[in-house]
Amino acid sequence: MEEFFEIEEYKQSYLTQKRLDFLYDENWFKMFVPKDYGGLELSLTEGVKILTKAATIQGGLGWTLNLGAGANWFSGFFNDSTAKLLFSSPKAVIAGSGFVSGTYEVNDSKVMLNGKWSRCTGAAHASLFSLNAKSESGKITSFVVPKEKVKLSEDKWPIFGLKNTSSHTIALNKVEILREYGFKINDIKNHEEYAMFHIPFESFARVCMTSSFIGIVKCLVRLIERDLLSKKPELAADIQKILKLILKSEAKRNELSEELSYLSFSKELSVNFETQLKAQLGENNELLYELVQQLFFKGGLPFVEEDQLIHWAYRDVLTGVQHYMVKP
Repeated sequence: MEEFFEIEEYKQSYLTQKRLDFLYDENWFKMFVPKDYGGLELSLTEGVKILTKAATIQGGLGWTLNLGAGANWFSGFFNDSTAKLLFSSPKAVIAGSGFVSGTYEVNDSKVMLNGKWSRCTGAAHASLFSLNAKSESGKITSFVVPKEKVKLSEDKWPIFGLKNTSSHTIALNKVEILREYGFKINDIKNHEEYAMFHIPFESFARVCMTSSFIGIVKCLVRLIERDLLSKKPELAADIQKILKLILKSEAKRNELSEELSYLSFSKELSVNFETQLKAQLGENNELLYELVQQLFFKGGLPFVEEDQLIHWAYRDVLTGVQHYMVKP
């Protein structure tokens, strides 16, 4: 799977079955799922290295993995029997929306959901969808819904890059699910000994998004080295500069991941540490982006010609850096 993607794979709105099978075979969507449910039960540091590796192959591949594996982390917030039911399938993966754009009503042992939720990354292959809904009293609750109960919109997110992440809007019309399919992030219901489940969502997501962004930049650099460097040897110094910063960024990411896991599990995590984590990761991401822009300025037409892979990998960088979890 180390081979480069074709241009058509960048332009389409989904990953091919071959690419998905690679992720399933490696069990990467379930990197943060307990082994009891067929997952890898990796540490944060182990997992985020894989996120960078996947995005280095291709940005959309890494981004799709990031959102799916990150949402599967919710497996810790259901009771054991429900988690086993939802996450034991080898192809269990959640596509989620962070928006509160629907309603729910509780009726005995069931919950009825109505509404539309946009930008559910990985919708084309998801087995489950996560969403946030509001009750009549204004209470917001998160739920997962099996794909059989979800209607996918034909509308695709008209995004500039990371196009093959299958980000769709979903609609639910009077859909009933079990009350047990409701959950609260970090309200641990199983495998309390697994340190991953103790990490606050925002810091967890920020480390994961940074890891994907680093990989997206590495993907672009690989293509420049392969397709452009021999024609423009003057880029060598800029490439060395960006590779040096990538190594620094990965080392800082690893260090912060280890510390975040330890402090979260030992209940010693402070707001100050989370603030520093956001700033340090975000500042390195911003510096990486600025160095990419220097390559763009000096690299010439391959960055803007749509028949060049460099152009499509560059689009992924421009899109990824817009995520608020990537910024300082």
